[in-house]
Amino acid sequence: MTSPMPAAPDTAAPVFADHHDLRDRNRRAVEQYMRTGAEARLSRYTLYTEDGSASLFYTDMGRPIVVRGREKLKRHGELSMQVLPDWQWSDVHIYQTQDPSVIWVECEGEGTILFPGYPRGRYRNHFIHGFTLSDGHIVASREYTNPIEHMRALSIETPHIERDWIPS
Repeated sequence: MTSPMPAAPDTAAPVFADHHDLRDRNRRAVEQYMRTGAEARLSRYTLYTEDGSASLFYTDMGRPIVVRGREKLKRHGELSMQVLPDWQWSDVHIYQTQDPSVIWVECEGEGTILFPGYPRGRYRNHFIHGFTLSDGHIVASREYTNPIEHMRALSIETPHIERDWIPS
């Protein structure tokens, strides 16, 4: 934490004496992001900066999928509602860091999956979300998950790696 800073003369904007207010604003943005109702999911894009980005890091392609900018994030949210109509987060744990602009979330997620071209399924996975924020707005969100669970939910045959040599 920093020591209190004197207010700059002749300024209308508030000057923060410490990072508590900033941490609270950033945490509220993450808490709103994690809400799963239809209205919350459809307005999630408004939590981002104008050029903010959302990334799915662990994919079957071996590289991240990145959606950048509020308009594309809005469209992504609309498509997400079609593909995962009843999605729910559970067991959500929010972890603040020494840096007030960085927050991590660990949780479970589950819902019906209606992925175009695949049979209807039930998708469950464990999620880690990384957020970088600026004054209560998301600059970047990164979602880490197990792509094998996604494939299973879509009825895609998944590989099996022999690990009998690992003591368990």
